Amino acid sequence: MSRCLLLPLSTFLLSHCAAPVLVATLPPQLCFVDEIAPNVKVDLMYSGSDNFVGRPIAGYSGKRAVLRYDTAAALKLASEEFASMGYCVLLKDAYRPCRALDDIFAWSLTDNHRMQSRYYPRISKSRIHADKYIGKVSEHSWGVAMDITLLDARTGQELDLGGRVDMLDDMSATEYQGSLISKQAHENRMMLRSVMAKFGFRNYSKEWWHYWLSPVENPIMSYDFALDDSMQSAPFSNRY
Repeated sequence: MSRCLLLPLSTFLLSHCAAPVLVATLPPQLCFVDEIAPNVKVDLMYSGSDNFVGRPIAGYSGKRAVLRYDTAAALKLASEEFASMGYCVLLKDAYRPCRALDDIFAWSLTDNHRMQSRYYPRISKSRIHADKYIGKVSEHSWGVAMDITLLDARTGQELDLGGRVDMLDDMSATEYQGSLISKQAHENRMMLRSVMAKFGFRNYSKEWWHYWLSPVENPIMSYDFALDDSMQSAPFSNRY
């Protein structure tokens, strides 16, 4: 069973300050991805307006991605494998606060359809929950899940993976081979899944972009602190 954890505060004496300043720290299990896997590119879609809700989501006040240390370390290894193949990992979402899940659920009950043509053109909004594209609980809030795509390392262009991240549609199923995606897109999805599996990641079959580290080791906790780029990582001796 997961537990909800709020962000602790610790006091750090900043070198150029006259007095101690209270600075928020990440829980000991978590880290900024750029500290562990600096070659992974990050573009958190819920920090901006290009997502199926059409605005920044609650809790996304920062742009640096957060994951558990074990998950970030496995992603680092996967990213190095992709680099050897000429690709770069682009992280579109990682740790997701519980408040963000609540915000998305509240949005799903409204009559706001502004982003339907871009993100869910072939389903009704009422099917978003019924078809399990979003839910009230997520491995994202545990810090072990991520939404990713791949870039061509030479050109910086996204690979053809058969639609954008968070396209809520049957065509986004990882093994989809219908007429809505190309043969190359299907092959790219299989390549992505194969490499990620090599480093311990499982794929959610309805979303080619969604991966989580498996098995998830204890303690499993759902976190609810807002992303903040100024937060500090916990001292190494405090990690567990």
